[in-house]
Amino acid sequence: MMLLEIVVAAAEAIKASLPLLAGLVLGAALLLLFERFLAGRVSLAVKRVLYAVVLLGGVGAGLFLAWKIRWLCDDAFISFRYARNFARGEGLVFNPGEWVEGYTNFLWTLVLGLLAKVRVSIPHAGLFGNLASYVLALVFVALVVRKASPKPAIIPFAAIALAASRPFYTFASSGLETMPAAMLVAVGMWASLRKNGAFWSGLAFIAAALTRPDHLLLFGCMGLAIVAEDLLHHEERPFWKRLDLRRYFAYGAPLVLFYVPYFLWRWRAYGDFFPNTYYAKSGNLTYWAQGLIYATHFVFTSGAAIWLPLLLVALAGRPRNRAETRLRVFAFLSLLVYGRYVMKVGGDFMEHRFFVSLLPILAAVTEISVRYRLRELGAPARALLGSVAALAVALAVLPVRVLKPYEKRWNLAEENTFYPVKSVFPFESGSIYAGMGQRVHKLFIDRGVKPKLSIDCIGLVGWYADLPIVDAYGLANRRIAHKPIEKRGRPGHEKRGTLEDLLAEGAVVDLGNPWGDKYKEKTRVNVDGSSFHFLRWDPDVVKALRGVKNTQLPDPARDVAALARTGTRSEILDALEFYQVFLERHPDRDKLLGELRGRLAEVADFEGNLPAGATMQGAGLRIEKSRRMGATGKSLLVSLPDAGGGTGTVEIDLGVLSRPELRFALGGKSSPGVRVELVVDGAVTQTVRPRADRKLVPEAWQIQDLQGRRAKLRIVDEDKAPGVGLYIDGIHWSGGTKDDIRARLRSNAPGNAVDLFRSARTELPDSDPDVIAFAARFSVHYSFDEVFPEGTEVTGSAFGKAPTTGPTGNQQEVTGFLGRAFANGYHGGDAAKGKLALPVMTLDGQPIHVLVGGGKDCQKVFVGLEVEGRVVARACGKQDEILRPAELSTSAYVGKQGRVVIVDESAGNWAHILADDVLVLNAEKLKTN
Repeated sequence: MMLLEIVVAAAEAIKASLPLLAGLVLGAALLLLFERFLAGRVSLAVKRVLYAVVLLGGVGAGLFLAWKIRWLCDDAFISFRYARNFARGEGLVFNPGEWVEGYTNFLWTLVLGLLAKVRVSIPHAGLFGNLASYVLALVFVALVVRKASPKPAIIPFAAIALAASRPFYTFASSGLETMPAAMLVAVGMWASLRKNGAFWSGLAFIAAALTRPDHLLLFGCMGLAIVAEDLLHHEERPFWKRLDLRRYFAYGAPLVLFYVPYFLWRWRAYGDFFPNTYYAKSGNLTYWAQGLIYATHFVFTSGAAIWLPLLLVALAGRPRNRAETRLRVFAFLSLLVYGRYVMKVGGDFMEHRFFVSLLPILAAVTEISVRYRLRELGAPARALLGSVAALAVALAVLPVRVLKPYEKRWNLAEENTFYPVKSVFPFESGSIYAGMGQRVHKLFIDRGVKPKLSIDCIGLVGWYADLPIVDAYGLANRRIAHKPIEKRGRPGHEKRGTLEDLLAEGAVVDLGNPWGDKYKEKTRVNVDGSSFHFLRWDPDVVKALRGVKNTQLPDPARDVAALARTGTRSEILDALEFYQVFLERHPDRDKLLGELRGRLAEVADFEGNLPAGATMQGAGLRIEKSRRMGATGKSLLVSLPDAGGGTGTVEIDLGVLSRPELRFALGGKSSPGVRVELVVDGAVTQTVRPRADRKLVPEAWQIQDLQGRRAKLRIVDEDKAPGVGLYIDGIHWSGGTKDDIRARLRSNAPGNAVDLFRSARTELPDSDPDVIAFAARFSVHYSFDEVFPEGTEVTGSAFGKAPTTGPTGNQQEVTGFLGRAFANGYHGGDAAKGKLALPVMTLDGQPIHVLVGGGKDCQKVFVGLEVEGRVVARACGKQDEILRPAELSTSAYVGKQGRVVIVDESAGNWAHILADDVLVLNAEKLKTN
């Protein structure tokens, strides 16, 4: 499908440019006729002058096109930073002291570093070094064609086509090694044509390999071409006498003299056999699907759909001379070997980039071979071949764009649109990342601190910020680079460091939101219009920023106190895990963590082990690391899933009872043999069995009358039937203080009644008298725990016949709902449609509170307020299966009749909606309270 999209898009782009294409074809044909007309009419000296003049014009036109789109990409600044650190005496490193090979362009980076040592601006050296390489590549292509053609050429068709080819002139800037490597390939071809040029040709190709390691393949292709040349010529000699070993040794000498010592040095310096980028991109894996997309895009946007078949036709035929044979075999092998390699690794995310080094080879050899074929063919065939050649030149020059500026499609991008050069003198990048890096430098370096920054696009930000960096994509980070790829995607961007990776690598600050929405405000720093997030609280950064005007810093002491006062156990357990890491460097860390632990009043949370003194019998019960709806933390005690036959008992010593209440969360398949018991002085005084299958629901035992007596909690699964068992978690004492959820329900203190009620339902059963009493504050409460509210109108099939207690079909795990069930629009998958229209109510201005999850297309999948047949307010999900609080305003419709509708009108991706816990506060009760 994607391949067809590319072909169609290219065809449409060509169709839109037909007048230009016609003009280019006519121009190319006239140049062919002009050369043919002059061929026998001017001297060799005149031909040379004309060749140089046309070449100069082509180069000038190409430079004009390249200069118009001048750019330096983010990846180039990675190498620039290596070069700058080299010039500073730190070595070829991205972060001083960390030897990680996050570049694959040793020679290019070394040259930039050496220039920096003599105070040449690295960005300027990268820009003008690319432009100079572009000019030299064109010159050497022209020299190769002139040297190897059957007759002296007048028009350098390959060079001028290459000069005006968008894939080629685009990389005349960029700051990457792409153009220098292509230039060295052209030099290597030219040197191979010189007398005794084997050594110099080998040296040029080894220099190309030092510039890009994969160009060793091209070094090998030229070596094989030299051997093939000897085998195909001198047929009169015996086979073994055709081989010129001295020449082969000369060609291979640079490999031994330069590449092998370099390789041994880099292996020892960096510690890995391959560059770190090889591991970051999982170069050992194949990615043929993306490689085919990359090659298809190249073929149909570079004119190769015509000039590549032309080359293959022109390559056919008998060997003509040694030089022509060598280049012909080299081109064929390069296309086969290097082209296959590019497709095997999936190409690159930058369009055309990995094929740029092939273009000088294919352009030069196409022109040479076509010139030979034109000499050998009769007039009709010659006219046909000449016409096709003119079309090939025109298509090579025609700019065919199938990607829009800033667009990322088919895992490709027209990267030059993201990183324009805004000003050359002084240098200024037009990328947003440059401004980001400059702001980071001002935030930290200018204030004397250098915290380690985690970020994914590390080039421009790393260059301007000049801070130590953790590369979240792993190009310059060994730990992340060696992670496995979980899902194929955009080449070079498929691995991503987790929060744990960033913390393990010592990151302190992040320009994104690494801890997620839950801790966004607790980690964010606002400074003079800029913001960042702490991965871990840092005393040096806080000290440097504390006195800055208009600065907002995290206040862990305030946040912990508020959480300990009003947070649920689940929130506190999560926060405890967060603060244990976040407060690593905080001077009051132990005190703050102690506040949270004290609020938990823990008996058993099963975070790793059973509590001290607990005993376990049988193999039916076990601690499992998982997140199940209604549980707290990361682990819980389970006897499910159960294949049958397993039984077990866990006893937890509660000591002498001194608290008024014991609470826990329980779920599973109910059975007489599956239960939780309170044993006091050897006698069972309380028993409860699971009430919800897929999630854990709160249980609370009042034990005031048992104070002072010794007790145990017994958790039992003695039912051997398969699929029968329990989940239990969060066993704890009630707080017994004014901050306990029960005390807060009973008080009339001001606060958010909806949040308090929902918090209470996570700690107390719905049947609890205090929960029931508080529920009277709401004029509407639809919990969806058993059935849809009486009077609900159900249409379509998306919501089934009743609420669900968990995922349905192949749905992912659903979280965030309260009670036992919720309204689920995934019956029948995303393709199903439907609507729930809840009972009509009189609107009194109070907002309607609801939990919503699922798709984010608020026009087609939503929870809405319908008034007089029209939806006047909507809420939808965030493209996940998490239900989150939302409000529907009714203030503009006081006194009117309205109803909540839960709608699924879409059949696309994420085309479903989830809803639960519809609440409306009773306005009259609010006035009373």
